[in-house]
Amino acid sequence: MNSLRYFPAGQRNCYFLPLDSSDRKFLFRAGFYYGNYDGLSKPPSFNLEIDGNFWTTVTTNSTNNNKPVYYELIYRIKRDSAQVCLVQTSDEIPFISSLEANEIIPEDVYRLMENNTGLLLHSRINYGANATIEQLNREQDWFNRIWKAKKMSEYLNIVSAIIVDDTMLGENYPPWPVMQTAIQAKNISDSIHLSVNFSAQTTTVAYFVLYFRDPIGRFTESIAQVEIFIDSQKLGATDVPPDYRTTDVFHVVSFYPVKVNGSANVTISPAKNSTLAPLLNAMEVFSVVNMPYASKAAYLPNLSVVSCLVFLHLLTIIVSATELF
Repeated sequence: MNSLRYFPAGQRNCYFLPLDSSDRKFLFRAGFYYGNYDGLSKPPSFNLEIDGNFWTTVTTNSTNNNKPVYYELIYRIKRDSAQVCLVQTSDEIPFISSLEANEIIPEDVYRLMENNTGLLLHSRINYGANATIEQLNREQDWFNRIWKAKKMSEYLNIVSAIIVDDTMLGENYPPWPVMQTAIQAKNISDSIHLSVNFSAQTTTVAYFVLYFRDPIGRFTESIAQVEIFIDSQKLGATDVPPDYRTTDVFHVVSFYPVKVNGSANVTISPAKNSTLAPLLNAMEVFSVVNMPYASKAAYLPNLSVVSCLVFLHLLTIIVSATELF
């Protein structure tokens, strides 16, 4: 990602995105790579809005190992379009490198999400993996999610010997490569402990999604069951499907709403009857943001028009942007 568009004029500059559907969930992702393009060594900060709703505050940097900073939001559009705006909050100049919109079908994906809310991605971790999974093809991840790899030395990092490039049919449709790796406690009686640190120190409403599948072939009489705690409160339990199953091949456990104060401690513990140490393949964590306003895109005046590249359903098209003052 070595290009960008910057906006030296106007407090609010907006991209109008024509979409194929209305009243549907979409995954929106905006990418920002500063790269000291202006020679000032002052990465800017500014706000993002969608359809008049606050999305997030963008904080860019110049020390991100030549990688872009992404901000992702799952949001239900009210009409067949969306309006994404970059809002200047100081004398710093907003810019953008990429903007994507991926429709989420079927409707039960991220099924606990409420109307008039959005899911702001905090983290999406592929445990036990060697490399971050980006830009999978449509067959591997229907929603073009980015799964960041994370190995943890305090646990076993396990990888399936059988590699399949496909999407797993079931809740949230995780890609096979994600479910073929995991972290596992080193002893049957041990737990997995994970800390999730939110930037805000005030109370945050969060949405947690945990993915379970044993990627290693084992004896059929083995039993893998786990209990899940957040901040020492038991919120659920599940068995972990073995790799030899041909149906019910993975389990997804979602928790919403979960109130956290600054950070959350997630614990995966062995259930009473489990004969295998607990494991975890992947976890997604979102902050929940209010989205009270419907799309206003159809009513915005067509003032100053600029061009951008937007990826819709993994297809690149040209769309227009409206600059507001």
